Amino acid sequence: MTRSTRIVSLALATAAAALLCVHAAAAQTTPPAGDATRGKAAFMKYGCYECHGTVAQGNYNGIPHLAPHPLAEAALIGYIRRPSGQMPSYSAAILPDKDAADIWAYLASIPAGKTAAEIPALSAISTKSK
Repeated sequence: MTRSTRIVSLALATAAAALLCVHAAAAQTTPPAGDATRGKAAFMKYGCYECHGTVAQGNYNGIPHLAPHPLAEAALIGYIRRPSGQMPSYSAAILPDKDAADIWAYLASIPAGKTAAEIPALSAISTKSK
């Protein structure tokens, strides 16, 4: 591969990555297509909570948290269909796209937890130690 070919390839790869980032950012700002209430029910029905916890907080065995701030909807559904690691795959025949969109809406609706400073008992402890 010549130097100019490598430069062109790098430029194209950089442009493609930039477009993907812009698309992902746009996807995050659009309102969820699914329904969060139905999504919570589906999260329980399909057993997602068994590994990820009832509020998608993950667990101590390295199972990742899914909320707050979930992956973009398309990325999450893509991962559900073709996961890596220990997670089983869920085809559209097992977990329909509408249910997957509802699960994403549920995950997107979960607020971030309070910081230690916002919890009186923890705030008092951290203030005393200073």
